[in-house]
Amino acid sequence: MPLNDKLNQTKCVTTVWGKLIPEREAYSYALRHIAAFTANIFQVMRILEPDFNKRTEAICETSYMFNMSACSDDYKAAFYGEWNIPEFCDRCAWLGGIVGDSGDEYQNMAGRVIQFTRDRVEKELDAWPWDIVGAELCNMTTAMFTANFDIESAVPGENEVSLNMCEARGCGDRKCRVVAERRDTFNLPKQGWLDHMGTPVMPIHDTPEERTVQDGQFIRNGCYSQAFGEEKSLEWAYRWSMEKGWVWCVAFPLIAIREMADTEEEFERIFKIVFATAGKNEFIEPFAKEGLRSWLGVPHEIGWNDPRLMGGYIKNILDTQFVPSELDAFTKDEVRIKVNVETFTGRFEMAPIDELILGYETLWHNMVKTLVSPEWSCWFEDKDEEEMTIVVGRKIDKRMV
Repeated sequence: MPLNDKLNQTKCVTTVWGKLIPEREAYSYALRHIAAFTANIFQVMRILEPDFNKRTEAICETSYMFNMSACSDDYKAAFYGEWNIPEFCDRCAWLGGIVGDSGDEYQNMAGRVIQFTRDRVEKELDAWPWDIVGAELCNMTTAMFTANFDIESAVPGENEVSLNMCEARGCGDRKCRVVAERRDTFNLPKQGWLDHMGTPVMPIHDTPEERTVQDGQFIRNGCYSQAFGEEKSLEWAYRWSMEKGWVWCVAFPLIAIREMADTEEEFERIFKIVFATAGKNEFIEPFAKEGLRSWLGVPHEIGWNDPRLMGGYIKNILDTQFVPSELDAFTKDEVRIKVNVETFTGRFEMAPIDELILGYETLWHNMVKTLVSPEWSCWFEDKDEEEMTIVVGRKIDKRMV
């Protein structure tokens, strides 16, 4: 195939300087960015609620509740049809297993299903972007998996399976491993939210290191094939992740985290401190700046004290996350990017995240201090209007935080 034809068939994200970022690379980058945002959110939680058990139980309860409420009979019927699940399959096992496995693959969680029977499901992950977040998220994912199984249980909410994340990379293990075993088959008690990190009854199967993978099927193969032969494309997974990928790891836990603060003012104060620190640390090292210039294809004539470095970075973030935006100004004196507010906050329209404005404005305002220079700032104009403007410019504030 001629090179031009290959290029025409390859989906890419184009930076403001014309560099092409292939779809697989952009997809992986966008997922890592969501994971980093999640890590900041969880740092806010740890400050607001010092007790590990209390904060973990809170986010588990919230995530379970919303996962259960989202799965109506119509949703389940559509799911069974979409995935071609035969009628003879025991749905209380297959729904939880397939939802868990497909959700992992949609977000580049690299691994494999070890066992898939009515009585036992075992899933092993070698790597995933959210490894950096910590143990509370590991517990929270087991609550969501529990909901996936409970949706089709004989008695809703009765925990027909005992579900354990017996290994967790967020806790320092080499792999993540989730095992679901039927309680009636193995004579197991009902679990509480903090009981999902135990040891399963049956022995685990540990895949040798030489057979492990660093990326999921979408990056390795361009598609994901499910147990009954149904497939999803990389393009489909990318769009799904940029919409629903924000919900489980940011929107759900934020509901519980906000309730940990005594006041709205306390929540916002701590939120800004965490995101400000993360922003300043992003490009504190010179090699990090060099890496960004290479990633974006920044030409040599763009110097170090130029707001277009920050503006180009922000535009690339928006583009890789499928947030439509328009450059209104892009000069050595100022960058202005217009974006629809509802599009910015409503990655998934049923669960808008207003904290994305607070988080990104704080993050980028402090990031520009180390990427470009402390004399530059980033702020959002007209946040209460239909369309807002992200500005990178000079601003003097004697109480600048």
